[in-house]
Amino acid sequence: MSARDVAGKLRRLLFVVPYVAKHPNGVAVEDLAKKLGVDRDEMLADLELLTQVGPPDGDPGEYLLVSVEDGRVFIDLAHRLTRPLRLTPAEGCSLLLGIRALRGSGIAPFDASMESAERKLLGALGRDAGEAETLATGTVVSAPDQVVAGHLRRLVTAARRHVTVEIDYVSASRHQAAHRRIDPYGIVHHAGEWYVVGHCHSRGDVRTFRIDRIAALVDTTERFKPPADFDLEAYRRERLYVPSADAVTVRVHLEPLAVTRIGANWPVGEVTTEDDGSAEILIDCEGFEWVTGWVLGLGRHAWIVGPDEARAAMRERIARVRAALPTSPG
Repeated sequence: MSARDVAGKLRRLLFVVPYVAKHPNGVAVEDLAKKLGVDRDEMLADLELLTQVGPPDGDPGEYLLVSVEDGRVFIDLAHRLTRPLRLTPAEGCSLLLGIRALRGSGIAPFDASMESAERKLLGALGRDAGEAETLATGTVVSAPDQVVAGHLRRLVTAARRHVTVEIDYVSASRHQAAHRRIDPYGIVHHAGEWYVVGHCHSRGDVRTFRIDRIAALVDTTERFKPPADFDLEAYRRERLYVPSADAVTVRVHLEPLAVTRIGANWPVGEVTTEDDGSAEILIDCEGFEWVTGWVLGLGRHAWIVGPDEARAAMRERIARVRAALPTSPG
C-alpha cells in the first residue's frame, strides 16, 4: 500500500467516527461509501480496521464500538466526536490510538504520512496535546479476545433491537456454567471489563453479567420491552463501583444460603469460596453506607469481618433500623 493510499484511508477513518456517531439511527453502508468515494468492500474493510482499536487503559469510555446491522453502520462511544477540531484530551488520545493501531496493523509501515497525521492532530489539540500524548503513550492497543468481542457485538445488537438471548454463564462463586435467559438492557465497561445488564428470567430481576464469563450465547426470536424508568447510567453508578485512593477494604463473610441468594449478582470485589459453599468477599468502599445496607439485606447469613470501623458502622446501622421500628403496644 502506497503512502497516498494510507493517507487516504486515514482521512476516511478520521471522518467516519464523528460522522456516523452523530447519527443515532446509523448510516447506510452504500451512502457512506459513496460519500467517501470508495466501493462497498473497501468501506467494510475500513470499518473492520476501526474495530481493532481497544479500550484505552484508564479511560474505557472512549472505546470505539463499530457494528454493521441490516446494511447500516453504527458507532457507539461515550463522548461524541462531532467537532474534530475541538477535541478533549481523551478524544485526542482515542484518535492517536487509532493512528498507531493503523501503523501496527500490517497494512503499512511507519512512514512520513503517519507522522504528518499525528503532528496535525496534536496541533489541533493545542494545549491539551501533552495530556493526550501521555494517555496514548501509556496505553496498549491490541486486538480484543475474539470470543468476547463477538459476544459484545451480538449483545449490543440484541440490546438495540430488544431481543432476548440465552447464555451459559460461569459466575464467580461457581465453576459450572448455568443456563440463563436474559433481556439485555445495555452494555457497560467497568474496571477493565465489559458487562451486559438486563432482566434475568431465572432470577426475576435486573442482573449484571461479565461478558468474559459467558461460555455460550444464543439469539432468540423473542422480543422484550425494556422498562421506561430503567436508567443504565444510574445503574452503573450505583452497582458498578470504582474505588478511589481513599477507599477502605471491607471483608464480608457469607454463609452458603447468602451465596445462593446472590447468584451471579456479586458486587465488584475479590471473592473466595470454600468447600462448604460459604464465601468471603473483599469490597473497596468510600464510606460504609452501601456495604452495610447490602450486608443487612442478606440477614443473619452474612456479616462484616473487618475492619473495626466497618463493624462499628454496621452496629450503628442496625441500631438505626431498630429505632425506626414501631413500638409494640403494652
